[in-house]
Amino acid sequence: MLSMNGIRAGVDGLLSAAILAEGWEEALMRYALAAGARDAVLMRNEARKTVAAVVTPEAARAAEDFLAGRTPPNSRYQRVGNLRYFGFRIDQDDYSEAELARDPYYQEFLRPNGVFWHANTVLALGSDEYVELSLKRRIELGPYQPADRAVLDSVLPELHAVARIAKGVLDAEARGMTWLLGRRGGAIIELDSHGRVLPGQAAGEGNPFCPVRILRRRLVATDRTAQFSIDRAVAGAISRPGRLGVAALTNAEGRRYLLQVHPVPGRARDIFSSATALALLIERDSDPAALRLDLSWLRSAYGLTDREANVAALLAEGLSVDAIAARLRIQSSTARSYLKNVLQKTGATRQAELVALLAHI
Repeated sequence: MLSMNGIRAGVDGLLSAAILAEGWEEALMRYALAAGARDAVLMRNEARKTVAAVVTPEAARAAEDFLAGRTPPNSRYQRVGNLRYFGFRIDQDDYSEAELARDPYYQEFLRPNGVFWHANTVLALGSDEYVELSLKRRIELGPYQPADRAVLDSVLPELHAVARIAKGVLDAEARGMTWLLGRRGGAIIELDSHGRVLPGQAAGEGNPFCPVRILRRRLVATDRTAQFSIDRAVAGAISRPGRLGVAALTNAEGRRYLLQVHPVPGRARDIFSSATALALLIERDSDPAALRLDLSWLRSAYGLTDREANVAALLAEGLSVDAIAARLRIQSSTARSYLKNVLQKTGATRQAELVALLAHI
């Protein structure tokens, strides 16, 4: 029988991952061990499809094959997935021994990967999706028993709280970044972990001169030659670790824009349907306001150090690198080194481009 203390300690680890928005794989591994399983999978599912998953390290390759469709269909979608259940379900709830013996998903996929037995529960329900936690046990340990299920069910309120807290923390981080970036006055578009535009957003609809559109949840340049730059910027922001992506765009009137795609920190965003990246469209040719930059904003938005933010702000005010060095009482070579870091972190490729970018903050 499972240990109640062990299960509670495992849930505490999941709670920490939810609060910190990091460390999910390690927390799932500790929880799986406490629950008598080898693997634990945290996933977001549609009715008959897993959309995204975070898994324990030993299950990573099998999960990759499953998400890519290289495995037999999961019969559990038909047997279990359509049930809006609370509490853990185990294999005996939905299969007979004879059915398990001839089920391709169990026999051709799970068994060769060294696991077989399940205990699953739903952590959060949406209108057409749900977040599920799945435990997969080694073959030789045999199936979960009703007494095991009782121990797992004893911490269900805490598990449901994990899902609520994770969603709240991730959304708060995205809202904070949206507020910071929104101070620059450009349109902001939220993207998911696949680079798709989250539902309910618009970009340039009704404006024939906007250089970007949303087409089938994808950011599309009105100038086809710029599409590669947009795709590259999005790919960089949603990668792990994410990095700032920048695409230079031109509209039908010849006005110049920058599309910045900012990664939003925090793991498991795709599980809890929170924005993974924020795309900000900036018009470069508009008349900027007086250049008085908020140093705390610069540090937060671009991850700059204090010195790097100072160099960026003084550059935006029109000082040369040598003048900046004199103002900060550092060597010119040191100021150039800081400037190089600023260029890298903001995605600008030249000093003039950086000044134009900062002019619109």
